[in-house]
Amino acid sequence: MFYGWYLAIVAFLLLMVSNGAIMYSYSVVAVPLGLEFEASRVTMMLGVTVMTLAGGIMSPLFGSLIDRWSLRSMMLMGVFGMSCGYFLLSFTTASWQVPLIYGALMMLGLNLLGPLTTSTLLARWFSRKRGMVLGLAAIGTSVGGFVFPPVIQWLIDAYEWRDALRILALGCLILTIPAVMLVVNSPKDRGLGADGAALDADAPLVLPEAITFKSLLADRNFWLIALVMSLLFSAYTGVLSNLVPLALNKGLSAEQGAFLISILAVAGIAGKIGFGTIADRVDLRIGYAASIVCVIIALLLFATTSNFSTFMLASGFMGFATGGMLPVWGAILAILFGAANYGRVMGMMNPVIMPLTLVGAPLAGYIFDVTGGYAPAFVLFAGGLVLALIALPFIRMKSDV
Repeated sequence: MFYGWYLAIVAFLLLMVSNGAIMYSYSVVAVPLGLEFEASRVTMMLGVTVMTLAGGIMSPLFGSLIDRWSLRSMMLMGVFGMSCGYFLLSFTTASWQVPLIYGALMMLGLNLLGPLTTSTLLARWFSRKRGMVLGLAAIGTSVGGFVFPPVIQWLIDAYEWRDALRILALGCLILTIPAVMLVVNSPKDRGLGADGAALDADAPLVLPEAITFKSLLADRNFWLIALVMSLLFSAYTGVLSNLVPLALNKGLSAEQGAFLISILAVAGIAGKIGFGTIADRVDLRIGYAASIVCVIIALLLFATTSNFSTFMLASGFMGFATGGMLPVWGAILAILFGAANYGRVMGMMNPVIMPLTLVGAPLAGYIFDVTGGYAPAFVLFAGGLVLALIALPFIRMKSDV
């Protein structure tokens, strides 16, 4: 079997552990920490905020190093960052230490075991089925979100929280180290081309053209894709972070609100498979457009209804679309900028996307505080996505030349 398929399994596992244990489980870990230090909710949320900011700042450097260094070495840094982070969290004595650990160590795990490295790896090993493989690997994030929060909560309930975090640190090492050791930087290291094609030994060696930061910042495609992803991520985080409060505001129960999140996560798996499959067969701008339209439909349904069945439909649209945008994003970056430059391009794009992504959740909350409802916020997000739709035709694909 082509070795790239083993690496797809590795990418799935790393995305599952890093996203599941860090991002999806943050609120689970924050509860005992907050009780221990008698910290406010705002204070305990600083951990994820600092981690996101630090990741955005470091992404350009990580992206540049990924294109020059061994991916295995970078991933090992992520493994030890994540495991050491949880180990040190178990020894914290004050709330200020929590964001420091998340910003310095957990950030390494989330970034160096996340899409930045795994998508770079798969973009190098696959060409014809790149979109599908990226979509299948990205399912790991949803599986991690489904598996890790209840497992970590069980550990905290079964053991004292400090012991639970030490067990988690060891478990993350055991799960990820063997997988990372299977990573091979490029198919050329095995005498192969992308998709397992044989290399012509007599063909002259042609090195891919390296993209400089200056040329990337002057590239229209870079900024247009960043704009589209910023607006999509902003709408997604705005809805996801406020979905349970939205349900309560509409007269639904907290359990129904949590169920809507579950629907969103499951639909995300379907979106990653569906969009990943079509990404190899259609103009990727069409894939983006389909994702955006689904999110707009979801936003308008959330803004105009109080019916639980309609809310479930809206969650399905939102999850399907936002799950699908990840493989489309990965595929279009690889096509437009080349697999060899993938890490650098994504690393530069992450901090550009970050500001609107961070704004989405608090903006929706602020608009609710001012107006007493979420409808104006969701209509605003939908309007921004109309702007994203207008921007899509201006992305110049190679087939346009």
